[in-house]
Amino acid sequence: MVGNEGGGDNPPTSHKRPRPEAGGGGTEMDCGDGGGGERFDYSPYIKPDYKRLYPENATYTEFKVFIEATNNKDRVGNKSPIYLNHIFSSEIKGVTAIQRINANKIAVIFKQYNTANNFINNTTFLNKHEFKAFIPAAQIEKTGIIRFVPANISNRELYTKLSSIYEIIAIRRFTKKVGQQRLPLQTVSITFLSNILPDNVQYDLFSYRVFEYVPPLQQCFRCFKFNHSARICNGKQRCSICGGEHLYKECDKPTEICCVNCSGPHLAISRLCPIKMKKILEKKNKITYASATMTKQLNNDIEFPPLSPPKIDSVHKPVNKPVHAFVNKPVSVNKPVHNVNKSKVVPPKEDIKAQIVANNDVLMALVQTLVELGNKGDNTPTTMNSIREALLKNLK
Repeated sequence: MVGNEGGGDNPPTSHKRPRPEAGGGGTEMDCGDGGGGERFDYSPYIKPDYKRLYPENATYTEFKVFIEATNNKDRVGNKSPIYLNHIFSSEIKGVTAIQRINANKIAVIFKQYNTANNFINNTTFLNKHEFKAFIPAAQIEKTGIIRFVPANISNRELYTKLSSIYEIIAIRRFTKKVGQQRLPLQTVSITFLSNILPDNVQYDLFSYRVFEYVPPLQQCFRCFKFNHSARICNGKQRCSICGGEHLYKECDKPTEICCVNCSGPHLAISRLCPIKMKKILEKKNKITYASATMTKQLNNDIEFPPLSPPKIDSVHKPVNKPVHAFVNKPVSVNKPVHNVNKSKVVPPKEDIKAQIVANNDVLMALVQTLVELGNKGDNTPTTMNSIREALLKNLK
């Protein structure tokens, strides 16, 4: 029996991807009412005593560990490369490279998984230099979602009863805030100790299909650009209302709404911003492509036994066939061919969809057309011709 086909609750975009941290316990907080007067826990449930380490069967060519300072004001990414090179080369074995990620973070590269894991547990070095070390979740974990999960099932029960071909390390149910209360949704995220997602997970006899989880697009609340946070932003403070260089609380032009990113008549945090919609599409396509590439790579790694060579007789018998039947046979050269049915080859719909998704100009034109149609203030009917004309105009 297979469940959750088709649509379902969408994960709220205000939550981030669950990241089980080192030493995460299996505890939950009492966060909601499951109905019938019984209280249920909806906070994330993490495998007891879970610590993110590289598994023995990891096939990476390099093993990356991120380093941050325990003091948030101390930016390890801005430290002298000479200093970093000295402390790691003299005190830590197995380091092959050091990379700057951003002002707050560096990556230390190891050649073997065990040396990377040993460094994670090297509290003497980390405490001495006031560092904290962790393995990037994307290196060894993958998060998917399942839908139509009854709200009266707690995260703890899901963790206990769900089974998969990959180990489950974290369960989180999505919720939405209604007034002062958080209500559970029927969408649940599952984090696996694997680089790829399983096709499904089992809850007793019931099979839930596992879907790709796309984390919400990160937007900076300082400059309002994307894919970074205000904590590491070097840009100027911008107003989310008028786009000026001041806080939104200090805005003296509340009626002159102008987006910082596209200069459109909406707030910088609006979901209708075509630049934001384009970034979201790019993120979805990037994650889907990465998953497909990983699956293809794993499929190519499967070794099949070699085919046995064909059996060939060691003795070749001559074949005496008459040749006269093929001699003096007229051969036409450059003979014109008439009445040939030259049918036009039509590409399948899947190829057309792939071409549209891969073309940013077409996607941008589609998004802009949808925004224009949604913001249309007159009462003129929307027809196929008007949609086609608007789309062609935006494609120019």
